[in-house]
Amino acid sequence: MLEAIAEPLGRRITAQIAIPTIGIGASVACDGQVLVLEDMLGLTPRVPKFVKRFGELGPSIEQAVKRYAEEVRARSFPGAEHVYPMRGSTVSKLPSAAKARRGPEPLTL
Repeated sequence: MLEAIAEPLGRRITAQIAIPTIGIGASVACDGQVLVLEDMLGLTPRVPKFVKRFGELGPSIEQAVKRYAEEVRARSFPGAEHVYPMRGSTVSKLPSAAKARRGPEPLTL
């Protein structure tokens, strides 16, 4: 692993050693490349010079989590299409305490 070194040095090391090199801010000549997923997807505010952002997913993820929390608080999620049904004859066999119990209040973020 060659990290954050000058490109000519990464190139030279890769050429002179027998094992593969993996670069993270080293050289295109390395045998492979790696980036931190959160950095390349735009989930971190500051990134090193060698990071190329391949997306800006932070705002999309934030919006999705916000919508999820709103629907949970409004009790519109999960809907009938997101839960498993049970036959009425089976429901009627449940102990009465289980039928009467109301679920926990949703978590407030």
